[in-house]
Amino acid sequence: MMLSTEAAAWLKAASGTFTGTLAGLAFETIPFLLMGTLLSALIQAFVPDRALKRLFPRNRYLSILVALFIGALVPICECGTVPLARRLRQKGLPLSTAAAFLLAAPLANPMTVISTFVAFRGTGHPMFIARLGLGLASAFIIAIIVEFTAGKRPSSDIRGRHGQAPESRFTRLGAAAIPAPPRLPAQGPRRDGGSRSSLADRIAATLEHASYDFLDSGRYLVAGITIAAMARALIPTRAILRSLGSPLAATGTGLLSAYVLSLCSSADAFVARSVFAPSSYAAVQAFLVLGPMIDLKNTVLLSRFVRPRRLAAFVAIVAAVVGAVTLTAGLLAEAL
Repeated sequence: MMLSTEAAAWLKAASGTFTGTLAGLAFETIPFLLMGTLLSALIQAFVPDRALKRLFPRNRYLSILVALFIGALVPICECGTVPLARRLRQKGLPLSTAAAFLLAAPLANPMTVISTFVAFRGTGHPMFIARLGLGLASAFIIAIIVEFTAGKRPSSDIRGRHGQAPESRFTRLGAAAIPAPPRLPAQGPRRDGGSRSSLADRIAATLEHASYDFLDSGRYLVAGITIAAMARALIPTRAILRSLGSPLAATGTGLLSAYVLSLCSSADAFVARSVFAPSSYAAVQAFLVLGPMIDLKNTVLLSRFVRPRRLAAFVAIVAAVVGAVTLTAGLLAEAL
């Protein structure tokens, strides 16, 4: 049976949106994942645990603030922060500190701030300031919640054996094609004054470990961006705009849209302006703050390292805090 003209036109438009979004996401996210895994391996090979811990205060709340500051200096998107946050946790830093870095880095880095400024230039709304301020406030609150709920839980409690989540069918998919991770050389000097490993050994181990992490996490990233591209192709913009009635509804729409349709932290500002502005800046704020912190593709990537129940709880906490913060900010702005 031949498709009707309208159905054929919709299918053509949806397939074009899917392929274009998928290609765009691949070009935007894969380089950052590679950068993140390389930085992660460099930290593991060259930065001793003691040196990294000295960078962060023993007070866990001050450690969260330092993580927020350092995250603002790392120019990578949300996909690249996952391996870095995981490495911080493996180095013995608190889970709340790693969570603060994971949430703040993609939202507060210079690339995201500049892209937000450019996207909303001329609108009369300093959205880049609102995004940065509300994002860092939300990240701090979420990290505090993680600190209270996780406490001094050991890193092995959030990962499976050998630092990985428990195996599933998807985890085993393609596992035979990826070799086991190499053992990085020991750090620090020996008692006799010699070095435990040469510079060449460390560089070789860094490259091997980075390639393993990249191939291992890349499977999940590809699955995540494929799902995100399908969602963007199938969900019509008109249906989104019809749900922007009240500030509460607009905030909820912005959160849901960010989780499903978020592309990359440096490109989300242009998506938010084209979809929501000037209809609802409440939806814009919710979209811009939640998207870099957690979205569909990032959830799939995190599922490689975090147990399903804790990942679901983390996603719910992030969405609830961001929704409360952005909604409160929007209501206060209207009142003033």
